[in-house]
Amino acid sequence: MTTTGHEVAASPQAVAAIEDALRAFAKALRAVQLYLPNNPTRAAAIDKVRTAFGEVWHVANPLEIQIKEAAFVWEGTTVYRDAERGTDGLPWLLYRDGLRSLVVHSGFETADLDALLAILHKARAASADDDDLVTRLWVADLATLEYRHVEHAAAGDLPVVSGADRPGMAVFDPASAPLAVPFAESPPPGEGPPPGIVRVEDFESTLHFLDTREAAYLQEELKREYADDHRKLVLASLFDVIEGQSAPDAQLEALRIVDHLLIEFLTHGEYELVALTLREASTASRRVTADDRVTTALRDLPARLSEPSVMAQLLQALDESARAPVASLLEGLFVELRPTALEPLVSWLGSATASPARASIERASARLASAHTMELAHLLEHDNDVVVRGALRLAAQLATPAAVPGLSRLLRGRDPKLRVEALTVLGEIASPAALQAVERAIDDSDRDVRVAAFRVIGAKAHAGALPRLLDAMRRKEMRGADLSEKMALFEAFGSMCGDAGVPELDRLLNARGLLGAREPAELRACAARALGIVASTAAVAALQRAADTKDVVVRSAVARAMRGNA
Repeated sequence: MTTTGHEVAASPQAVAAIEDALRAFAKALRAVQLYLPNNPTRAAAIDKVRTAFGEVWHVANPLEIQIKEAAFVWEGTTVYRDAERGTDGLPWLLYRDGLRSLVVHSGFETADLDALLAILHKARAASADDDDLVTRLWVADLATLEYRHVEHAAAGDLPVVSGADRPGMAVFDPASAPLAVPFAESPPPGEGPPPGIVRVEDFESTLHFLDTREAAYLQEELKREYADDHRKLVLASLFDVIEGQSAPDAQLEALRIVDHLLIEFLTHGEYELVALTLREASTASRRVTADDRVTTALRDLPARLSEPSVMAQLLQALDESARAPVASLLEGLFVELRPTALEPLVSWLGSATASPARASIERASARLASAHTMELAHLLEHDNDVVVRGALRLAAQLATPAAVPGLSRLLRGRDPKLRVEALTVLGEIASPAALQAVERAIDDSDRDVRVAAFRVIGAKAHAGALPRLLDAMRRKEMRGADLSEKMALFEAFGSMCGDAGVPELDRLLNARGLLGAREPAELRACAARALGIVASTAAVAALQRAADTKDVVVRSAVARAMRGNA
């Protein structure tokens, strides 16, 4: 039994079922736009539509929906509204092409749902030269869908039914206006365009028809009009009011609207518009001098976004977003923030896993940190190790000498891993003060820290560290160090010492003790490696004196060093 509209108009269950079906349909259309056909998210969204429409037929069959600019209406009740998305909303997509009502019959979810989603997807991406939505629906001739549309600039509606009892034939309501072409002059069915279709070709020979140049001009102007982001014009108008009005009440009212728009832009991920708003607020704060309340409110806009709680929510939204944020847009936003935003940013960077979102946020954070290097240096001394690690990442990217004092203090901290990371950053900075701080790490109590210091000194050829390196080579503790530490030390020494260091290396490689004993084999092999790096005449001579040594490890190291020489 078919349920009539009057029987269900007062039923909240019927309204809820229809609302659920239309919301599911809108989400499925967005999924079709975002995902490929084999994507499980897209398939799940379409399955939800089928389930939802299956519930609708229990309360309304057929389902007749009136189409408004930003809403769908059923039996006088708004069952779907999308005013926030404006011209991107589903109601407007149908309304702009002349559709005024839809009648959906049982079986739509299985027979014509996929076809309608594909038609709407193509209509949304269509250019000015492509067929409009009504033409696409007429060609598709969906069996379970009827629609009413109005021709642009026409006096009344031209009701058209797709999938009526006689496929391919249009059914007209007798109450509608008569066709402009008499029936006797209409072509036989199946020949020529459908009745009621107005063709541009019919007007080409008229007196006032546009020529090609004029038509092209109008098309370009329409494209430009639709391409312009009118939200920017709204912002410009609001800031004109703030700067041009002398009445503080009007300025504060405009500022309240700007504040509301700022939240909307941030919620929808419109970071370019957020950055534009903050830039305009900064410029206006320097121009407005009439009322302190207005100036203070303008300056508070970026300060509010820079609060740790707000930044934490923004970063969480960026991390959970399905699409990676565009780094250039984030850079434009972050550069307008206050230095207080750096702490939550570096804290997030210190704990976030590798992802496209992290790469974009890191680049944008580096730009903010480059404008506030002293704040970054202060964060290197933070009590939270997560914040410190995030600050170290930014300091390594910026390689700013302003971070050297904070990094030097990190070398005196308790965590060896942080000390190693600090040494790496100091090596990236490579200023005289930074290399002097690295030099002091030669005497660190942790093996990994010492190895990192040796490698940084060798890579940067910091000759000022030679005396400390020489002292480290002569220590008794070095005899018991592992091979990798010895190699790092001797390679750093050999890369800088030149002929002045050959006697010390020759002594370690070839000299005997009081009882004829030589140095340990690993130490001699490291000395041979360092002589091979020096590669001077004196160094080669020292290697040749050890070429016939009986120790296999030393003889092999000497041979490798001499081959490297050759």
